[in-house]
Amino acid sequence: MSASMSRLALPTFLLSCLLAFLAGHMVNYSIIFIALEKFESHSLAGIGYGLCFGPPLILGWLAGVYCDRYSPRRVILLAQNSYFISLILIYLLLQFTAEWQPALLLLAAFFSGVAWSFVAPARFATLPFYVSPTKLAGATIALNLMVMTGFGLAPMLLKQVKVTWGWDGVLVTAVALLMLSTLLLLPLRFQFNAKAADKAFIEIKNSLAFVRDTVLVKQLLLLAAIAYLLMGPMQVLLPTIAEQNLQLDETAQGNYLSLVAFSLILGGLLAMVLKNTGKLGLQMMFTILIAAAGIVYLGMESNLYRSVAVLIISSMCGGIAISYLVAGLQHYSPDEHRGRIMSFYTIVGQVIPAASGVGAGLLAQVFDIPTALKICSGFIVLSLVCCLIFLKPIRRLETYQHG
Repeated sequence: MSASMSRLALPTFLLSCLLAFLAGHMVNYSIIFIALEKFESHSLAGIGYGLCFGPPLILGWLAGVYCDRYSPRRVILLAQNSYFISLILIYLLLQFTAEWQPALLLLAAFFSGVAWSFVAPARFATLPFYVSPTKLAGATIALNLMVMTGFGLAPMLLKQVKVTWGWDGVLVTAVALLMLSTLLLLPLRFQFNAKAADKAFIEIKNSLAFVRDTVLVKQLLLLAAIAYLLMGPMQVLLPTIAEQNLQLDETAQGNYLSLVAFSLILGGLLAMVLKNTGKLGLQMMFTILIAAAGIVYLGMESNLYRSVAVLIISSMCGGIAISYLVAGLQHYSPDEHRGRIMSFYTIVGQVIPAASGVGAGLLAQVFDIPTALKICSGFIVLSLVCCLIFLKPIRRLETYQHG
């Protein structure tokens, strides 16, 4: 890689990540919106969302092995093809009769899940090749911001395109974003020394043992799991809240949902400012608590301005908590385990939202949206109370000391 290319490698890679995550979340939201629009089924939307993020529970471990055995950049380039398969299935769904549509929808969700299983861990594993070790923590927060930005901007872009060009326009836009992401990644080659194939599984086992024996890393991963419980209800139920409670048209619904992106980014930036103010453990717990209280309120509020204010505050708190958690995992992970631990983090960040999305969809189908949100939020609050009582090391965590 030339000197000029080396200087541009990180921003180019981050742009490639943003485009890929934006396209991937457009696929996810397409599955949710189609389930709600064509079948009026929150349970189908929840199951579809679960399939989008459920496969990493099994395939995420395999992704970690492949990122040791092969260049993680190559893993990305191959895995993104699964998004194309998902988009083709969505296109076929829109052409077929109603009896085939649910099966095609769930199959498309599964292939999206296969892509997420490999693309997200591989992008975190690729990052160290484009940045010096001293800047890795900051670069990881930047990459996590790309994840959050893609998650938040996807519904706005999807709704804007759908209103103008319909579902065909949405699919073409997602394909274009994926192709551009791939083209940006192609010249960013680096020297990669593959590890022995029989050693990868041993390294995963060793990293699991390290997590088990390292109190703060283990507790940070547990707290991340609780924080990501918020994501499922937000993605599965917020579209209906925007439509039914707030009476927004399609464009306004997309703009409303995109506030999540703005707020998550703002929360991430705020975390960088507040990270040295002390009481980090309590800050993480209470910001998750505020976000959980906010999603309950959203299910009962019909005033647009109050709903927007609560959505922004809740999402900001989520952004602060997730940014602290990522920075903490980077700080407490030694070099020999960092890649695997970040892989564990991405598995948590995909599987937990999938499970909570399925649960929220089923609860909304059985009861109603406000009740579903109360149950989800109540579980998160109860989990946080247990953390406050039992997780003394992280509760007493003041700051991430460097030096």
